[in-house]
Amino acid sequence: MGRQDEALRVAEELLADIELKRLKASEIVLKASRIARLVGHDELSEFLVAERNGYTGSETEWIQRAGRSSEGGGDKFFPQPIAKVEAALEAAQQAITALQGGGNFSGDFILVASREHDTRISKQAHNASIWAGIAGQVVAAIYDMVAEIYHELLFSELQATLFADTQSKVDGSLAEASGSALEKIERVSDRLRDSDPESVSQALTTCRRLIDSVADHVFPARSEPYAIGKETTLSVGSQNVLNRLQAYTHERGIAKGRRDRLRRALLDLYGRCSAGAHAEVTVDEARFVFLQTYVALGEILTLTDYEEAEAD
Repeated sequence: MGRQDEALRVAEELLADIELKRLKASEIVLKASRIARLVGHDELSEFLVAERNGYTGSETEWIQRAGRSSEGGGDKFFPQPIAKVEAALEAAQQAITALQGGGNFSGDFILVASREHDTRISKQAHNASIWAGIAGQVVAAIYDMVAEIYHELLFSELQATLFADTQSKVDGSLAEASGSALEKIERVSDRLRDSDPESVSQALTTCRRLIDSVADHVFPARSEPYAIGKETTLSVGSQNVLNRLQAYTHERGIAKGRRDRLRRALLDLYGRCSAGAHAEVTVDEARFVFLQTYVALGEILTLTDYEEAEAD
């Protein structure tokens, strides 16, 4: 199991532990520390270090978020590690239980003794409320951060699965479209690892040639124009690469809105690839052009699969 899978599993388990109140606050801190280590979450790690070891006073944000500020205000706060907070809470609760069982008074000072007894109970109850409040807010802060991490990991896993499924389908279609298509992609990847402007230019040229290869595969050049409706025709000769791709989407019976979106995307990409061969383009821009080209061509090459699925 990879670190991300392990982090996802532990995060899901910890959220359930908190919701079902299966762990003490100190145990939750330790379990959350494992998640922070697995995903490298600096913010959560910083908070948990303070909770495990105690606060120095410089952790202003976490002091506030954990409810550790003193009721009197100012710079006073409760610096105890979460384990000592729990111990103090347990001691206060035990004191309250003991005091509640010893309230039989007699004699001349019964009223004074009764008041003092009630005062001691109130003091311990007040202490218990402070420690319980801190423990509760610590757990709540951990829950919020772990829930955010969990959903990020879940989305990342779903995204990776979708990308892997799509990549498998698109790569297979590209291999069928052109025997050298996947080799072109490998060359693009190699060139984009290099920041040399000439390599970037070559990578964009390869992207343009990949578009040409797909057009040749799905809609070979024709001497006769292709009719779209009664009034519109497209020249679909060897040089009319984008027209041929547009004609293919029309021939497949794709809805006009989707056809127009693909046409605009490919027009822009083809133009950027062509311009990039003669102008300075950053590595980051070239990478995004390549990714967008890959996705657009993948959608066109898998139209058959989509259409068959819709027909079913």
